[in-house]
Amino acid sequence: MIGSVFLETLKQTWKQMVYWGVGLAAMALLIVLMVPLFDMQSVAQLLESFPPVILAMVGIGEDLAIFTTNEGFVAIGFFGKSALIFAVYPVVMGMRISANEEDNGTSDVLLSLPIARAQVIVEKFLAYALSIVGVVVLIYLGLHVGVIAGGVELDVARLAEVTFYLIPLMVFIMAATMLIAILVRRRTVALGIVTAFVIISYMLQTIGAAAEGTVAESMGAVSFLTYYNAGEILSQGFIWPHIAGFLGLSAAMLLASLYRYEQRDIAV
Repeated sequence: MIGSVFLETLKQTWKQMVYWGVGLAAMALLIVLMVPLFDMQSVAQLLESFPPVILAMVGIGEDLAIFTTNEGFVAIGFFGKSALIFAVYPVVMGMRISANEEDNGTSDVLLSLPIARAQVIVEKFLAYALSIVGVVVLIYLGLHVGVIAGGVELDVARLAEVTFYLIPLMVFIMAATMLIAILVRRRTVALGIVTAFVIISYMLQTIGAAAEGTVAESMGAVSFLTYYNAGEILSQGFIWPHIAGFLGLSAAMLLASLYRYEQRDIAV
């Protein structure tokens, strides 16, 4: 039955979605409540005293004015260098699409039912993508609660753009995890490769941002994290070419995963 895997996956996942969403929302709320504790003019003076390399390493670009606003404080404090935290949830979900069930030997039981392999992959992917949306919505609610509870003046529309920009980023990470897990098959090996992929991307993005004007700057362009820049999103809003790139690559990796999953034997 079409939709059965999707609904069952949501049924098994909604609690984890809530736990992750509430936890990240609490972190976001805490950052918002900290805003009144800082004098942004003093923060601006402090940042101006730092070398550009140090600022780039912590995720602050050349336009310091953006990061010395209340919105900029939240963006750098919560979104700026929290990419590794945001990557964990989609990695876990991506591993669940195929690797976990193959590793514990239940994939053959599922596929013995009158369900096509493509249906299993697509419906699980869509269900976990929807759970990512749920996590991001909870994060935004945490920010909004912080604004109301703390009486903090924030441009919630701008912060909404930074927050919901996480969706294509996290879907991309999940799609990459799914593809690697399907290609490698062994869960522990796949998890190691995915972890290395995320950490190396993080390092390349940091090195590229800290070494502008050098050969190392081009290394940053290789990192997918370069295309989630909280400062740029605050100043420009949604950067649609980057969003399209994340979603297009995710779709391509989904198709590649379907092709490979249909061709190979399933671990039992």
